[in-house]
Amino acid sequence: MSSPSFSYEESVLSHLEKVQELPVDVRADIATHVDNYIKLARAAKDEALVARLATGAMEEQAKAIGQGINSSMDPRWAAPAIAEAWCYATISLSKGYLNRLHAEAIIGAIEAFTSSRS
Repeated sequence: MSSPSFSYEESVLSHLEKVQELPVDVRADIATHVDNYIKLARAAKDEALVARLATGAMEEQAKAIGQGINSSMDPRWAAPAIAEAWCYATISLSKGYLNRLHAEAIIGAIEAFTSSRS
């Protein structure tokens, strides 16, 4: 039986794999958008700002859905979803929301994606 932490990791990594199958220009757009979130989060002086960034990413996803975006592969939905996952995994390292190894796997995969494309 898998843990909720493992299931979340599996879901994020599966989504990231699908995004990596998109055309190069779309992947680059998504990676740049996510990288902007990561840069802001790294510059944050406290976890509360990282949490606000995650909330902003969720709101960005909701806006995309409200505009009729119905595909998790659309950059307007995919980028904030990946950014939110990075923020959540980062916060999880200190708060313990996710298993440490699962959080690190999510962070590593997302950072590898952004650094190879942006």
